Amino acid sequence: MLSKMIKMLRNKQVKKLPKKTLIRFLKMFKYEKFVKYEDKIVFSIHIPPFPSKAFDRFFEAELKTRDGVKIPAVVNIAVTHKCRYNCWHCSAAPKKGKELSLETIIDAIQSFQNMGTSIFSITGGEPLLREDLTEIIRSVDDRSMVFMFTSGYGLTDEKAKELKDAGLFGMMVSLDHYKPEIHDNLRGYKGAFDIVMKGVKMAQKANLYVGLSCVITREMLQNNEVWTVLELAKNLSVHEIMMFELTPVGKLFESDSYVLNNDEREELIRYHKLINKQRKYKKYPRISVFPYFESKDFFGCTAGYNLTYIDANGYIRPCDFTPLTFGNIQEERIEDIWQKVTNVFNKPRGFCFMLENYKLVRKIGNGEYPLSYKKSLEVCKQCPPSEIPLFYKKLGIK
Repeated sequence: MLSKMIKMLRNKQVKKLPKKTLIRFLKMFKYEKFVKYEDKIVFSIHIPPFPSKAFDRFFEAELKTRDGVKIPAVVNIAVTHKCRYNCWHCSAAPKKGKELSLETIIDAIQSFQNMGTSIFSITGGEPLLREDLTEIIRSVDDRSMVFMFTSGYGLTDEKAKELKDAGLFGMMVSLDHYKPEIHDNLRGYKGAFDIVMKGVKMAQKANLYVGLSCVITREMLQNNEVWTVLELAKNLSVHEIMMFELTPVGKLFESDSYVLNNDEREELIRYHKLINKQRKYKKYPRISVFPYFESKDFFGCTAGYNLTYIDANGYIRPCDFTPLTFGNIQEERIEDIWQKVTNVFNKPRGFCFMLENYKLVRKIGNGEYPLSYKKSLEVCKQCPPSEIPLFYKKLGIK
């Protein structure tokens, strides 16, 4: 299998890697489950599918980091504040301000593509509530892969097909609990669970890459409920399930009680390794656990390094869960803002920036949310980079 993968990957930008480096790269994916989707292979939702122009560009961007060139390989865009739900953990709160115009978003997408972006993630609010969503997705050409996070609210068979035809690669549908009444309560909307179930089926019917995105709480770990969520994902025949841990951001900005400790984080990581590696779980979808992905043993946290986020007001932040701002795309050139971001986020980190520094962000913010550029710089001055993650060590980043 390894030799076959090496032969397949010796193409274009990837062929610049020496064979030994390529072998080391593939071995890093020992806890990943490769998914065959249409005529492509998906290593992870965090990497464009192979083969594709986006895949080549992703590795071109990663290789250039060795020369000190910082490319925003992954860009998350909140296209709207609008949402019919009132989720208890909403990271996009507070939802206020006028949403960006279609022209502004398309210009931003084109600018980022010209800078080398290979992945766009569309989020919100609820992106399906944006009437010109199809036009936004259609503006992303084949140099980049585009997927979307959604609650499923507003999806129809016709809309799913329309988005697929416009170029949408995949859809991650949010699920907070396997029990309908609990999911509805956590989302603040009666019938939210049924919307997830119908949304998954409609997305599958449109032949999209379909996954579930779940926030795993301490209680779910303690009650052994993660297995039940995995069983549901298997029964739904989704391609992937993403598992997040709670971060003190948005509605939870002032709360510490939900943050997992290291033992709980390791327990969650165990699911990632178990489901993806052991043959007896081959019928389960691939699992992507963020505490593993963002750890020093894999990709690490690349917020502000090769990843950035545009919030619904146009402010560029290091990522969705880091309320530091570096400029607004309606007021400054994106290239100039990105330079300001990478001036301070100049190394990948071996642990989530926000989980590591949320108390400092709170202290310096002193009630301001998100933080101004001045206060953001003040935070960053007190946050030296942590250990370089394994992936970047293999690329020669020090």
